[in-house]
Amino acid sequence: MTAGKWRIFGKVYGRLLPYVRPHRARLAVAAVLTLAYIGVGLLRPWPIKVLIDQVILGKHWGMLPGWLDPGSHPDRLLWVSCLAILVLAGLAGLLGYFRTVLVAVAGQRVVAKLREDLHDRLLQLSLAFHGRQRSGDLLVRIAGDTVMMRQLLVEGLFAVGQELLMVAGVLAVMTVLEPLLALLAALVVPLIVGLMYVYGRRLRATARRQRKKEGQIGAAINESLSAIPVIQAYSLEEQAAKRFASRNRKSLKAGVAGARLEAKLSGWTEVAIATGVTLTLLVGVGKVRAGALSPGELLVVLSYVRALYKPLRKAVTRSSRLFKSAACGERVLKVLDTRPDLELPEEPVPLGILEGELRFENLSFSYPGKGRVLEGLDLRIRPGETVGLYGPNGSGKSTLASFVPRLRDPELGRVLLDGKDLRALDLAELRRAVAVVFQDTLLFDGSLRENLRMGRPEASDEEIERAAEEAGVTEFAARFPDGLETEVGERGVALSGGQRQRIALARALLRDAKVVILDEPTAGLDAKSEANFAERLLRKLRGRTVLLITHDKKLAGRLDRVLRLENGRAVELRPDEAPA
Repeated sequence: MTAGKWRIFGKVYGRLLPYVRPHRARLAVAAVLTLAYIGVGLLRPWPIKVLIDQVILGKHWGMLPGWLDPGSHPDRLLWVSCLAILVLAGLAGLLGYFRTVLVAVAGQRVVAKLREDLHDRLLQLSLAFHGRQRSGDLLVRIAGDTVMMRQLLVEGLFAVGQELLMVAGVLAVMTVLEPLLALLAALVVPLIVGLMYVYGRRLRATARRQRKKEGQIGAAINESLSAIPVIQAYSLEEQAAKRFASRNRKSLKAGVAGARLEAKLSGWTEVAIATGVTLTLLVGVGKVRAGALSPGELLVVLSYVRALYKPLRKAVTRSSRLFKSAACGERVLKVLDTRPDLELPEEPVPLGILEGELRFENLSFSYPGKGRVLEGLDLRIRPGETVGLYGPNGSGKSTLASFVPRLRDPELGRVLLDGKDLRALDLAELRRAVAVVFQDTLLFDGSLRENLRMGRPEASDEEIERAAEEAGVTEFAARFPDGLETEVGERGVALSGGQRQRIALARALLRDAKVVILDEPTAGLDAKSEANFAERLLRKLRGRTVLLITHDKKLAGRLDRVLRLENGRAVELRPDEAPA
């Protein structure tokens, strides 16, 4: 390996090995079983040697006790040798089973913990981070790349250790048994290491490209599945299929390139191994003819040569997997080591009893490549005031609202709640004080009641049912046989847009927050539901600080103030000036 490759492996191992430490005891037992397995493997050729030299050829061997003398008890020696073969095979199988299970359990738990931490880190990162990433690629990192870490951190590491110990043990025994043949067999080891060195960099680079392409495929699949209604409504199946096929071909090309490199490495390795076997046979047969080596001993040597080359062959195959795993490790670390762009205070300022005053001071914000959305915006919302925010699409209304629960931070300026900078507050405490109804209502796969409970997990059933009644959820839930226990399906697919919006409103009411952000809350509601919102929900929210983003002119007369975003700034309007 080059120094660069060692650094990559060192970085991945150094960062992720803490996930292995909790399983030290289990892996220590697995290591002891591995040593026993290797010892049994070194003994397995010897019963066959006895069968050939002592049972068939009748040669005396001083290491055998008298009751197994081949001259007087050949049949007994035959049965004992055959039984030894079975016992050693059974023992190897038993040791291998328990070792494999222990390592697999540790590996699965490492992956599970790593996947949880990766998922938690993604939940901590702000909207700015997720706006730069493709959700399908992130899904591949969580579901696919983490699985490869099992190979890199546990199973692969253990297997490499076992194979190296087996090679060392075989060479030691062969050196004692027949030094010249051990030397000949070992000659190809540097050659195989050289092959791995030559192909290693290319394998890792190819693996990195392939994982990147697979991430793009994940993004394409997620995009297609999310847009199925649009694709089918506009007959875009052919175009979507072509886009996916193009990305799939690129992944296929990267995969084939990797397979070719692996095949070349494997092929040259087989040639090197065959060279070592040939040299051993040529010299070994000559020694048997000269009487310096018995046929059984030659068979033992050849068994050890096979035992020597088998782990080397596995090491070659495993090296390509390790390079792929290292590439996956880099992708996982890129997320784990991403620092949340929302800086949290070391000593948060207590929020205390809230009045609900919001102040936006000299706010500026821009999206990459799109110019300024907000520019020097100043705005004060008094405690308990209901303020409507109008403006054309893209004027920054939703961006402004996202600052309040700190889904993102402004580039310049600050947001104050009761005179306290949001960046000085505990993030969890701040978000408990704010209820948000998003323009795009997101539901989870579960029942209506479970989705309502997301507003406040500790709420009682009575509180949930009261919020459902006030937001009009009870009205449509009564039409379902299971009422509030009705399953809504993934992303609320079983419900209409208006029904999903009512659930979002009920969650906001259930949260009982002092500050409420409503982003197009009447979107998807029918005329009756809009009237119900104006009459009941706005009245219910009286006394709370409400920022209402809407295009509905009919709501303007029920608001305390109406603002319009123009050129990145807030301009106060008379209610009759609010645009439709």
